[in-house]
Amino acid sequence: MKRSAFTLIELLVVIVVVALLAALLLPAINRSRETARRTQCISRQRDLAFAMIAYDKANNGLPGYLNTLGQMPSHSWAIAVFPMLGENKRYEVLMGGLFPAEALVSPPALVCPSDNPGETGRLNYVVNCGPAEENGINGDIAPYFTLFKDRRTEWVAINKKVKIEDIPDGAGNTILLSENLDAGVWFKDWLICDELITKTGEFTRDSDAVRNLGFIWSPDRKFAPDALITDDPRRPSSKHPGTVIAAFADGSAKPISDDIGMGDWLKFVCPDNEKARKPVDDRDGGSGF
Repeated sequence: MKRSAFTLIELLVVIVVVALLAALLLPAINRSRETARRTQCISRQRDLAFAMIAYDKANNGLPGYLNTLGQMPSHSWAIAVFPMLGENKRYEVLMGGLFPAEALVSPPALVCPSDNPGETGRLNYVVNCGPAEENGINGDIAPYFTLFKDRRTEWVAINKKVKIEDIPDGAGNTILLSENLDAGVWFKDWLICDELITKTGEFTRDSDAVRNLGFIWSPDRKFAPDALITDDPRRPSSKHPGTVIAAFADGSAKPISDDIGMGDWLKFVCPDNEKARKPVDDRDGGSGF
């Protein structure tokens, strides 16, 4: 005699098997998606690095983290490299001093695919703004090899452009930019005077613009790609589990592990390790920060 339906036990077995298969497959699918997003993030940072390289060749040096551009007295590195990213129309609109809403939606090049694409002004990638305060990694390096400086009109005379070819440690050994979940917006008009000269001729910086557009490095700063450490928003951080993506001055980009030692990280971001009073290697206190 033919059965017209599953028994209750058979149906329960099928449900259990399907649930087990789903439990096994979903993490693999999520890992696959994150791998794809991480690969795309690497590609976007590589594009930004090549845009920086193109800017460097066309303008005899890197842009500043802040720049005077067209009718805009105080705007970010991102706008400066828009023409090198194929964002010519957006660039021309902004150069005219106009800020229509459609021009302020973040282009994909500035946003990690693991974050929130399409938001107005969203920025995930920040540039290497050099050592903390005026003293550098061990007191000798700033401001001579800070890659991204304040290049607004009032500071160009004292903030000489840095050429990629002049990086002492080599372009492939020096980070240009990294991810940062706490970055600000790329189109804000920074009216504050971010970089000042003291009576002694030393540089001092207010951290507002830097923490929104760049990152500062110091043995006292924490590196937390998993965003678990939140006491210093100038640290690199990302939504990629266990890593943060960084792009180098030769146009390469790659993941950097959470477990990187402090000395190794500082070697990546410091353009001239020989300027340090002590070898950067000596500052590696073990894995992580």
